[in-house]
Amino acid sequence: MSASSTGLDARGHMKNVMPAAASGFAFTRLAQGVQIRVDSVTKNLIFYGPATLRVNATLGENYWTAPSLAVIAKPQPIHFTVSETAAALTIRSAKLRVEISKANGALRFFDTSGELYTEENAAAPQTLTKRTISGAPTLEATNSFTLHPDEAIYGLGFNGTDTSNRRGKELLLVQTNVGIVIPVLMSSRRYGVMWDSYSQMKFKDDAGGASMWAESAPGGVDYYFMAGETPDAVVGAYRALTGQAPMYPKQAFGLFMSKERYKTQAQLLDVARSFRKDGFPLDYIVQDWQYWGSDKDGSWSGMTWDAARYPDPAGMARDVHDMHMKLMVSIWPSIGNDTALARELDSHGLRFEPLHWISKHARVYDAYSPLGRQIYFRHIKSGLLDKGVDALWMDGTEIEVSSAMWNAQDNIRDTKALGRNALGDFTRYLNPYSLLTTQGTYDGQRATSDRRVFTLTRSGWAGAQRTAAASWSGDIYASWKTLKQQVADGVNVTVTGNPYWTQDTGGFFVADFPGGEKNPAWRELYARWLQFSAFNPIMRIHGTNVEREPYLFRETDPAVYASLLRSTRLRYRMLPYIYSLSAKVTSDSYTLMRPLMMDFPDDRTTDRIDDSFMFGPSILVHPVTRAMYNIVQPPAATIPTEYLRTPDGQPGLAGQYFEGQNFEAPKGKFVDLKVDHNWPDPPLAEIPGGLADLQHFSARWEGTITAPEDGEYEIGLEGNDGFRLKLNGRTVVEDWAAGAARYKGALVTLRKGQAVKVGIDYYQVDGNRALRLAWRRPSERQASDGTSTALDERMETYLPQGAGWYDFWTNERFDGGRRVMRQTPLDLIPLYVRAGSILPMGPNIQYATQDPGAAYEIRIYPGADAHFTLYEDDNETYAYEKGARATYDLVWNDAAKTLSVGARRGRFPGMTARRDLKLVLMSGTGKGGLDMLPATKLISYTGKAAKVRF
Repeated sequence: MSASSTGLDARGHMKNVMPAAASGFAFTRLAQGVQIRVDSVTKNLIFYGPATLRVNATLGENYWTAPSLAVIAKPQPIHFTVSETAAALTIRSAKLRVEISKANGALRFFDTSGELYTEENAAAPQTLTKRTISGAPTLEATNSFTLHPDEAIYGLGFNGTDTSNRRGKELLLVQTNVGIVIPVLMSSRRYGVMWDSYSQMKFKDDAGGASMWAESAPGGVDYYFMAGETPDAVVGAYRALTGQAPMYPKQAFGLFMSKERYKTQAQLLDVARSFRKDGFPLDYIVQDWQYWGSDKDGSWSGMTWDAARYPDPAGMARDVHDMHMKLMVSIWPSIGNDTALARELDSHGLRFEPLHWISKHARVYDAYSPLGRQIYFRHIKSGLLDKGVDALWMDGTEIEVSSAMWNAQDNIRDTKALGRNALGDFTRYLNPYSLLTTQGTYDGQRATSDRRVFTLTRSGWAGAQRTAAASWSGDIYASWKTLKQQVADGVNVTVTGNPYWTQDTGGFFVADFPGGEKNPAWRELYARWLQFSAFNPIMRIHGTNVEREPYLFRETDPAVYASLLRSTRLRYRMLPYIYSLSAKVTSDSYTLMRPLMMDFPDDRTTDRIDDSFMFGPSILVHPVTRAMYNIVQPPAATIPTEYLRTPDGQPGLAGQYFEGQNFEAPKGKFVDLKVDHNWPDPPLAEIPGGLADLQHFSARWEGTITAPEDGEYEIGLEGNDGFRLKLNGRTVVEDWAAGAARYKGALVTLRKGQAVKVGIDYYQVDGNRALRLAWRRPSERQASDGTSTALDERMETYLPQGAGWYDFWTNERFDGGRRVMRQTPLDLIPLYVRAGSILPMGPNIQYATQDPGAAYEIRIYPGADAHFTLYEDDNETYAYEKGARATYDLVWNDAAKTLSVGARRGRFPGMTARRDLKLVLMSGTGKGGLDMLPATKLISYTGKAAKVRF
């Protein structure tokens, strides 16, 4: 039976073509795959390319009523064969072999040489249960894979974890303020999996294998298996399915300066002028929220300006442009009731009922509606883009509907409370709001302008790269731990095929550094953070609580200022490298910020490295993620279970939850083996103790602590909002006020073996939810008293095997497969360049498009053959899509010691006709680093092929 005779459903699934069977195995060949039946389960296996297979499992019916939101590709008519044995059915394409067990329908995926990529769990390849949610039929679905013991897996977006490798992890996949969900995994075995479901999902990898559960999957299990010879080829398969990433304007790869918030037009322009006066490079100045008026009136994000504070938005944009900067402005999906935008949306029923939690006079618009997106964009254009705004910062796109947006469980509840959208219920359409709203703004801008779109969004989804959307990790807290998480988990966004990601340099909230920018401990953190940001796809400063414009530190902390300036100048000098690779992102599905696995998939040591990554093909980046100069005493340790007893003598402390923040309504009782909570507690915990929600609750604990040694202890609590600690009935710690997480302790002298009664009270009212019972034992306090922490500027870095390496700063040469140590003063981040690299560097400039005809310094790192393609265009428009661009290849022959510069391909108006290429052979001796190096050879390049021998 042909595919055309069966037809497709609304989602593009193959309809069931076989009669129902009570049991057994049957299959039918289709034009682009096969359909199998095992007992009650129907599976469609459809090719979208010779190495890309869609796997869809249902109970004979699927309940989608709309096409895929993520996948825009169609099945491909490729050649494949079907064969069978008594035990299995096998389908083969030019690049993939898939075996289907006749006993249970489990799939096994092989490459053409017979190497196993992965396989569905034979015991339970999938589970499917019919459900009715919001009056509509759907399926609860799980599918499972058996992974190799030495296999590393990456992806699923940003979850704020401390490790990059997802092996052994359990993750709740729900968009939050600080969580970016992208349901794509990448394996070190050179394959990827994308799940095309939109409800809340749970990923789990344990001894039973890796599984993905979806609460509401109307089409059942629906995933795409994508194989490739390299991890980059797997990303290419993903982008072939979901759309390519268009190019950004060149200035998007310079520095963004943002804060919460510039309060007037005059203040924003003063900051921009101060950057230019100081000589500190900058490309984008950003206007955050409330430029429209108060957060308490009905003007919220109506795409209008408060005339008192922003009397001339168009003039402000012109002034910004005159300084060779671009203007980015924040918008929200919540629309104030007293706006023309709200009234037009409401006339079509395109805003949801609940009020926005801050404004109380705004409601979220329905981005699932094409008409809603068109109306939303029309007001953006007239109110912002037509006034000269260059880029949109789309905040709150996870969707932010309450103050609980940091917490996944609360976001599930609050998003579902929006009711229905234009496509259906929010249980099945929980996660992809950001994809729809950025698709609307991208489509609108492409239809009305030839200027390249750049959008920043607080959430993401599979396919978001085609909308020119870069995600960021939300309103994070300033701490060394948070910085480590950005390094470890940022690559789990980019490895999914969404290449552009960024974060708030210095932390959005700065709550744990008294004095803010006057605190040297925060300034040290800020300097190190900007070093990391210089190697993000997008380099961006943003936050609240502190003043952080870099020029403010020129006089107050010259060492920090020098570090900030050096990091930014390095970013700008690398722009020929970065911009050329951004073109490769668009043309070749490349990834700029890369887990080490992408370049070294066979080096298993990299599976355990979470603090370094590759930036392009050449540069290994190892950010400094610990304090070296302003050492703060390590936090008190959580008191272990062995020293805690409940009143009836069991391990731990006995507790009880209460509804309300003042212990109003008793709820569930429990026993904590230790008190260390970030409610609802990872991984994947449900709301505890019978609580209706985690918005306003309180809790109590009681029991005893037994002292393991004689001496003076420090016992305390670390938590947010209100807490108090009682020892033997006496209150020793009390901080009964809402606020960010902090630690407070008290000193108490105990004898070894002494049991002291402990009581803890806690309430939660807003923001994060955390509480921890901690101590410093007498021996620990004694070890730290009266001693200073020795300054240690050294960092040890693992250099992957299979390549030689050069220290970027000293030019010292190292073999791969080893760890190396170096000093890392405040103005230096460890960087290592792979042997067999060509690194083009530009001049010192104030903005990305300054001095377009300047000479390039071409650094050649010998030890292997090398290739790099330099790319140029008009930096601003989509003319490159029509061929208005130029490229030329730089090729290093290591054996012959020659550099060949290829003939220029293509041209565009305004192209630099002649460019000096200063060639520098980095031979393992001599200088490296940021400074301009003396040329070993010089080429005056006019577009003709040339060769130089060293």
